[in-house]
Amino acid sequence: MSEPVFQPLHITPSDEQRAIQLRRTRLMLVEANAGAAKTTTLALRIAQALARGAPPESLLALTATAPAVTALRERLTAIGVDRSVAEGLRVLTFETFCLDVLAAAEGEASRALVTPEQVRPFVIRAVERAQSLPEERYPDELHGDARPADLVEGLLQAFEVLRGRLVLQQLDPDERLTPAAAESLGFDYLTLRSWQCFEAIRRGGHPDRPDFRTPGDGVHDLARLLLAGEIRPEDGFLQQGLSLVGVDEMHDMNRAAFTVLKALLAANPRAAFVGVGDRDQVIHAQSGAEAGFMGEHFRREIGEPEVLPLTASHRFGPTLARHAGALARKPYAASSETRTVVHLEPCPSPRLAAEYIARQAQAHLAQRGPATFRVLLRHPAHSVRIEHELLRLGVAYGTAGFTPFLARPETLLVRGLHAHALGNYAGFDTPERRAALLDAWLLFSGAGIDSVELRHLDRQQAQRVAVAEAAQDLDATRRFIDAHALRSAVPDARRTLEAALALLGTGDDDAFEASFLKVLAPLSLARRVFVREADATRVADNITQLVQLVLAEGGSIAAAMQLLATLSLRGGEVGRSRARPRVVLSSIEVAKGLEFDHVILPHLTAGEFGGGSLENRNLLYVALTRARQRLTLTFDPERPSRFLRDAGFLE
Repeated sequence: MSEPVFQPLHITPSDEQRAIQLRRTRLMLVEANAGAAKTTTLALRIAQALARGAPPESLLALTATAPAVTALRERLTAIGVDRSVAEGLRVLTFETFCLDVLAAAEGEASRALVTPEQVRPFVIRAVERAQSLPEERYPDELHGDARPADLVEGLLQAFEVLRGRLVLQQLDPDERLTPAAAESLGFDYLTLRSWQCFEAIRRGGHPDRPDFRTPGDGVHDLARLLLAGEIRPEDGFLQQGLSLVGVDEMHDMNRAAFTVLKALLAANPRAAFVGVGDRDQVIHAQSGAEAGFMGEHFRREIGEPEVLPLTASHRFGPTLARHAGALARKPYAASSETRTVVHLEPCPSPRLAAEYIARQAQAHLAQRGPATFRVLLRHPAHSVRIEHELLRLGVAYGTAGFTPFLARPETLLVRGLHAHALGNYAGFDTPERRAALLDAWLLFSGAGIDSVELRHLDRQQAQRVAVAEAAQDLDATRRFIDAHALRSAVPDARRTLEAALALLGTGDDDAFEASFLKVLAPLSLARRVFVREADATRVADNITQLVQLVLAEGGSIAAAMQLLATLSLRGGEVGRSRARPRVVLSSIEVAKGLEFDHVILPHLTAGEFGGGSLENRNLLYVALTRARQRLTLTFDPERPSRFLRDAGFLE
């Protein structure tokens, strides 16, 4: 008797896809090219398991990111899996899955610290503890010229690698950490001792669970407990009666996630496994992702898999496949029935690029149908001019991976400085807008809320209450800025903000052009606030782009600020006009795993799209291969990116 075969809607699976869908083998790895319908193929494999009678609760699909979760759920319903069944399936990120397992094992979830700013005090405390331990055998290795606060950014980056790669678990349990051992692991002694103290602080204070977890700690903690034998596959937390485990975007897997996967398969020996990925889409190397978990590590630690190819693009046509293959230096095929137009638009300046993109978006919205239009950006600062032009044309748009530029705290600060200096608060006409403005003032001034009435609340709660009250009317907003944001600011920030207010208060447009960025010193201002240098640089870039935008308007600075206020109001209106906008500006990272009808990739210009590193090449590869019907690249013809030549776009 032949087994039932799931017949998908709207697509005719290729021979490669049918082989993956129907093959009965316990361990399967799918080596795929971008655009070769990895997620759809995994959805076919899951749908086939359902057709064979597998209970939905016995299926588990894991991904690295939340967008990949969304994409897999959408593909399941698109190929014909009943929506109620698809929504009930367990499609989770590795982090969510591990946090669920840990909550079951520990009895309660730990509190979550999400931002670097929330984690910063604990990192500083860890460094101070490492430098003051009385039993320390190598104290000279732990002291230098830098203050603990100055080390936070670098340590957070190192902690992400240590967490994903399970670096300290590579030490023998009986081996004490020494400078030589640290060097053999690829880290300095201070970093590893600070990590040990940070972990002691994080896991201390409660006998059954950590005091708090940061992003990535769910996977790390479960992997660590598995390696230590404190949680075992046979304990039941991982024994879930699974018949199929699928992993999408497997190229994003790091050592911690791989350790969990290995234990999960050991705990469910009757479960089949299928993992799909593309080695050229590794863009999370900072957290330990590497392609080896689809190759030698898998064979050595889990078993010999059957490796099936998924080579031909179902997303785009032969022209784009040729360029993607040239960039990735590998064979690439695509159906001749699919046509993807590739267009290069020379744009000698960012302003011309923004105007061109806005016109393309406007033309796109004039067309009928739900076609998708995505502008993929390497840096959020690149969105400032583009959003400005979209707002001028009244084009409804959304953002993904970053906040719209008019809602960013640094934009609100510049507008708020001008408003406070001249007493003109145009655009801040509602309590919600004034509250956002006050939050920006407090963020960059470093001021706290010193109120007897609110001393029973923590800092964040006190700020929410005080800001909400002060935002109720404009006079209260003005008083709050003077009494709290300025008077209670940290000294350096107060001097900077007062100097900027004095300059803006003159109303001298020439002085603004000549001196505002020097007076505000946005990079120094941002460094006082943000832990990561990349975040501080992003904020400084956004402020610089904003000031250049104001200057490019011509006329007076006051008129330009008034225009920004008008555009802010318009932005709120167009933002509410469509729940799911057809035009979206997005970071490349959050677009990974998704696809769009028309993709525009701006600023493929030397110095704008990073250097020639493997990470940048992989990011470009991901961006190019999101397009279905049309791919548009803008670049300065005098300074084209080297990648345009590597991919064969330019001879």
